[in-house]
Amino acid sequence: MKQYLAILHLSVALTLLAGCAMAFAQNAENGRRLSERWCSECHALDAAPGKVGKAQSFASIAAKETITLEMISSFLRLPHATMPNLPLSRKDTQDIAAFIMDLKK
Repeated sequence: MKQYLAILHLSVALTLLAGCAMAFAQNAENGRRLSERWCSECHALDAAPGKVGKAQSFASIAAKETITLEMISSFLRLPHATMPNLPLSRKDTQDIAAFIMDLKK
């Protein structure tokens, strides 16, 4: 009986942990929507050059060999002189980063 309860508790704990991991997973589709809303005025969201001329396209950012999802997310959370301070949560920045990384070829 004790062994059964231990297995049951372990099963419940693993199920809950899996649900938490899913809640924190990046959502590239949400990142695309956020990018269209907040970034598309200056950045091309595909392989075309940036709309302002100075801003890199997301595809060119994704094409950099050393770029990672965490690097993009961290960059978006820091203030930059050339970018507006956007009201993005940590989850939003991770979603945008996931969208950009999905453009990697």
